[in-house]
Amino acid sequence: MPPSNLHTVMDIDELHQPVLPHFFQEGQPDSIPRITKNTLLEILDGNFDSHFDQRMIIDCRFEYEFEGGHIDGAVNYNDKELLASQLFEASLPGKTLLIFHCEYSAHRAPIMARHVRKQDRATNAEYYPKLTYPEVYILDGGYSAFFAEHRGRCFPQNYVEMDAKEHAYTCEREMGRLRNNRTKLSRAQTFAFGQHGQIDDSPTAPNRSKTVGGDLMMTDMSSPMLGHDRGHARRMVY
Repeated sequence: MPPSNLHTVMDIDELHQPVLPHFFQEGQPDSIPRITKNTLLEILDGNFDSHFDQRMIIDCRFEYEFEGGHIDGAVNYNDKELLASQLFEASLPGKTLLIFHCEYSAHRAPIMARHVRKQDRATNAEYYPKLTYPEVYILDGGYSAFFAEHRGRCFPQNYVEMDAKEHAYTCEREMGRLRNNRTKLSRAQTFAFGQHGQIDDSPTAPNRSKTVGGDLMMTDMSSPMLGHDRGHARRMVY
């Protein structure tokens, strides 16, 4: 008999336990774990370098928000399909830390993080619970909360809100693309990476290219630069 690709219960390792101090939103124990802005500061200062080979701080906001001010070292990805394809077509070597955030980490960042996790589950379906990127987190409070207390760790030291009046047209255009994309997915009854029913999508442009135009380039314990362009109840876990 040829060897089976299916694993017995005894072959399955214990579920991964996140390395960083973290918490889950109340009522969502299976969601992506969140970290505080103080934990992110420790990461930026290298206090967790011994646990990871590289890290990515992924800013999921619109391009004009990112260019107006972002956490120093972050990269801008507002297209979840592009990010997933670059992460999994040629997975990054070693152990990688992924931290997602948007303006408040209330919508865009969770959707992007869940999408990456679902792609990871699909990629490693035969080897459950193995994950290519087990260390995935969301920055609680997003850029807004981080900037309020740590402006000096942002570049440039500025904060452009999503609904800034000077970018109203661009914001509406991006939201319109999201609505159109959701309509197309609904009509096609697409079920991505094991989802059933509702299709989540990031409220960002599906074809942004300026800040996400190249391949991932990793440097040890720093966020990668891109190839050609550049109040919830908490359950703390340590």
